[in-house]
Amino acid sequence: MSRIGNPWLYSLIPLFISCALCRNASLADQPAGQPSSTVALQEPKVALAELGNGISEITITPASDGQPFKYRLDLSRNFLPATKKDDPTVACWERYRLGAFVCYNTNQFTGKEWCSSTAPDVHNPSQLDVAGWAAAFRKAGMKYAVLTVRHTSGFLLWDSPTTFFHVGNSGNKTNIVKAFVEECRKQGIAPGFYYCMWGGPASLRNTRKQDNAAAVILAQLYELATRFGPIEHFWIDMMNWAPKELPAQKVYNLLKTLQPGTFVLMNQHVQDGRKIAYFPTDGLNGEVRLPPNEGHNPWREVNGTKYYLPFEFEPVSQARTKGNCSTPMGGGVWFTYGAGKSFTPSTPFPAEPLAKWIQDAWSRGASNVLLSCAPDHTGRIRPEDAKQLEDLGKLLSESKAMSQRAISQERSNGNSGDTGIRGTQYRFPSTPI
Repeated sequence: MSRIGNPWLYSLIPLFISCALCRNASLADQPAGQPSSTVALQEPKVALAELGNGISEITITPASDGQPFKYRLDLSRNFLPATKKDDPTVACWERYRLGAFVCYNTNQFTGKEWCSSTAPDVHNPSQLDVAGWAAAFRKAGMKYAVLTVRHTSGFLLWDSPTTFFHVGNSGNKTNIVKAFVEECRKQGIAPGFYYCMWGGPASLRNTRKQDNAAAVILAQLYELATRFGPIEHFWIDMMNWAPKELPAQKVYNLLKTLQPGTFVLMNQHVQDGRKIAYFPTDGLNGEVRLPPNEGHNPWREVNGTKYYLPFEFEPVSQARTKGNCSTPMGGGVWFTYGAGKSFTPSTPFPAEPLAKWIQDAWSRGASNVLLSCAPDHTGRIRPEDAKQLEDLGKLLSESKAMSQRAISQERSNGNSGDTGIRGTQYRFPSTPI
């Protein structure tokens, strides 16, 4: 039985032990000689007003002479996760099995896992190929993809009136979120969004603290949930950095109101899925940590109600000198760093041990695996990374065939071939393809 502990205590732990997407901070993220757009651009005014009965209104006043406009948010309804395994949203999500964690933002241009750049023109991919991203994911057998639309720097991969710090003011003005969603759908991949709740008083070093952070975050989540059609997955990171006015319940309510069929995962930080740090959430996870040896138990009791919370495992695909994510293959990183910059590039892990790591997660009851894989600073998937993904897909397909043959053999011997109840050790690894 799981109970929610003190969220403040949970917020401290990951800052020191987690190898989350937000790591290895440096304030020196602006390349030498790089022109800064922050001199000429000013932030708009974004204000939040509570109108009563769960209705909120966000007013955005442009820094120029433009007219103010408003977003109206209905947060009057409280939502909670699934209490049945066959819940349609959960069942759809569990069928994906393998996905791409597209860790792409200003990080690729600064070489920092935790980027704190404030200049939008730092982002300037010269060979942006979003269609190529989706094609590489499809070849690997991936069924969903989650893009880091806002990471620790606060840079947005879509045009937004909430800030000047977005792609429209960068070196490449492509609306990457729009292109990503369109290409994923064309190639049969379900699109999802990662969003970092950076901006609250607990944000490490407060480098991006904003007095109106709650208004800005709600407005940006509203845009993501209303501008790009159905979004199958929202991956919310660093609730410990969120403004105190934005508890997990409020964020969950907003997303479920605007996208009733979306799967909302509140990142639980680096652990094996036995703890619940933030609730409500539609699933549990542990970043690069596998479920426990005895298997993931998805049935969790919170405040007297039992919920079905499946597990997502998030391994990394990139090796780097002094990489701070612990993997069976050595130090790893979330983002992909290309050659030709002043920082050390990353290299892809060999496909075979990576496939073994993924299979270990499925064998321990993980429903889905979301593998970090992304373009480098050029905006394209490097050939060596594309090959890694293709090889990985082949290995996992072979594993599936082996599992199916084993199950058939079990049945011919008079056994059911059942892989076991979720939450216990599986007898045969499942595969997604």
